Amino acid sequence: MTEHLDSNYCQRCGQALEQREFEGQPRPTCPSCGFIVFLDPKVAVVVLVSDGDRLLFVQRGAEPQIGKWCFPGGYVDRGEQVEAAARREVREETGLKVEITGLIGVYSLPSNPVIVIAYSGEARSGELIPGTDAEDAGWFEEDELPELAFPHNVKIIEDWEASR
Repeated sequence: MTEHLDSNYCQRCGQALEQREFEGQPRPTCPSCGFIVFLDPKVAVVVLVSDGDRLLFVQRGAEPQIGKWCFPGGYVDRGEQVEAAARREVREETGLKVEITGLIGVYSLPSNPVIVIAYSGEARSGELIPGTDAEDAGWFEEDELPELAFPHNVKIIEDWEASR
């Protein structure tokens, strides 16, 4: 996988970085002070919000997978508790306030530098209104799901059903 590095210079001493092997991986390394840049993955949260046999999905308003459906979710901000990020993302994307009821699982792919933490939740208040980055939001019966945006959405549903 090719990673994009935002800076070509050492954040400690300002020297130009070079690619050097460290622990079997090429890593941006400072030839002057030895600082090694680790390209850490992003952390995202999603919430499978259920209401009986219905599941809440949002229709993506931006790429990737514009127009397809996924669980409400997004990136965790630096310093933000992951459960708080999950509640925030649901509120921003759907207008609903949710209670997190459990951890479904943690998902990642070698080809994607994002770790997805999936929670289960239940809506407690609010009015279902799609957020600014969503085309639509809606409830779907488990046996009539829309076209899903990401492969891990199916795995999350399977893991959630297995844990009920």
